[in-house]
Amino acid sequence: MVKRRSLAGLVIAFGALGPARAEDDRITWSVYDAPPYMITEGENRDGGIFDRIRHLLSDRLTGYSSSTLNVPFPRIITSLKNGETWCFVGGVRTPEREGFAAFSRPVAMFYPLRIIVPASKRARFEGLEPLSLHALLTDHRDLRTSVLRNRAIAPSVDALFRQYPPGQTHSEFGEAFRMLLNDRLDYLVEFSSIAAYNARQIGEPGAFVGLPFAEENREPVFARVMCAGTPWGRAVVARIDAVLAAERPGPAYRSIVEAWTAAADLPRIRAVYDTFLASE
Repeated sequence: MVKRRSLAGLVIAFGALGPARAEDDRITWSVYDAPPYMITEGENRDGGIFDRIRHLLSDRLTGYSSSTLNVPFPRIITSLKNGETWCFVGGVRTPEREGFAAFSRPVAMFYPLRIIVPASKRARFEGLEPLSLHALLTDHRDLRTSVLRNRAIAPSVDALFRQYPPGQTHSEFGEAFRMLLNDRLDYLVEFSSIAAYNARQIGEPGAFVGLPFAEENREPVFARVMCAGTPWGRAVVARIDAVLAAERPGPAYRSIVEAWTAAADLPRIRAVYDTFLASE
């Protein structure tokens, strides 16, 4: 009778461990539409920079099964805070996020950052030069802008938006650019490759102009893989870092980082690539 109870206890114990172990072997890669980094629709679907990095990592992370889930970015943040077995390619490391997420070494970069305006309003904004986001948010409150909810753009810009919140937010990049095109916004703070891609998608490649501004980052903002800040997430990030150490120096990986970059911006991307490789 004692032996039977022991066997029953083992069955219960292994039954309890089984699902947890199976869950530990799964990665849910979260995505949303943020071309050209993540492309979830159209002819270029799944061909964005972060999409290609996600596929590379999935192929190299043997022992893990993976699935992809398309959800709004705020939902991604909530899931990581809840400790779910999720990872996201493209997170920017911030002190606040380090409280609930584990971060890989950089996988790509956001660069250069610009004030994006409709081409029809270029002269108006050039008349404000030297252009300053601080001045736009304080002295020109009539000029409308919006930010993606829960997004980290660059330290100086994030600090200004916290201090002077814009009148509205958006949940998708395409939504913001349609608002800019339809005169529901006057400007966006955005990376030039994202603006160029969205202009092509709406069939008007020359619709937007990117202008330098005082608080723009002179150095690239590094994108990383962001996983839940749990023992599971830290273990996955350690495996990801090993893959990146092997892959990032090669020409194939460099071509991923440079994908979708405007020809005018390529020299700047290439000039900082060694910094990218040396970063942790």
